[in-house]
Amino acid sequence: MTEFEGADTENMSDNELRAFVRDRLDEQDGFDADDIEVAVREGAVFVSGRVGTEQELRVIDHVLTDVLSLESVTNDIVVDALRRAESPLAIDQHLADEEAHEGLILGDRPVSVSPEAAHLADNMQGELHGTTDIQEAIEGAIPWTPPDSPTPEGLGGTEAQSDDR
Repeated sequence: MTEFEGADTENMSDNELRAFVRDRLDEQDGFDADDIEVAVREGAVFVSGRVGTEQELRVIDHVLTDVLSLESVTNDIVVDALRRAESPLAIDQHLADEEAHEGLILGDRPVSVSPEAAHLADNMQGELHGTTDIQEAIEGAIPWTPPDSPTPEGLGGTEAQSDDR
C-alpha cells in the first residue's frame, strides 16, 4: 500500500484531482513533468505531452495507475527522440565530452590553460595591473605604469637640487 492509496480520488472535484495528479508527477525525477499536460473531465484523467524515452513513459504510467490507483486514465503522451538528453552511454565518453565542452556555457568554470600556452599565463598580475619597470614592460609586452614618485634613477636636474640654497 502506497501513501497515496488512501487518497479518496473518486470524491475529489476535477480541479482537486488535477492538482493532486500534477503534484505527484512533479515529485518524480524520472522525467520532466513540465512537458506533461494534465486535464480532468468528470473524474477522467487525460495526460498529454512529450517524453524522450519509453522508460519515461512507463514511469508516468506507473505513477498514474499503480501509485495513484486511478482507473480512468487516457495517456496521449508521445515518445519524441528530440526530447532525449544527449549524453554518451559510456562514462569515459561522457567525461571526455564534458571536458571538451567545459567552459563554453556562461557560468561554467574557466578552461584550464594548455601546456603549450602556460608561459602566457605566468605573469597574470603583471598583465592585469602593469609594471613600473619599463624594461620588463617591453620584454614581457605588458602595460607600463609610470611610477607615482621619482625613482632613484630619475632623480636629477631640478628634482635633485634641494630647496636650501
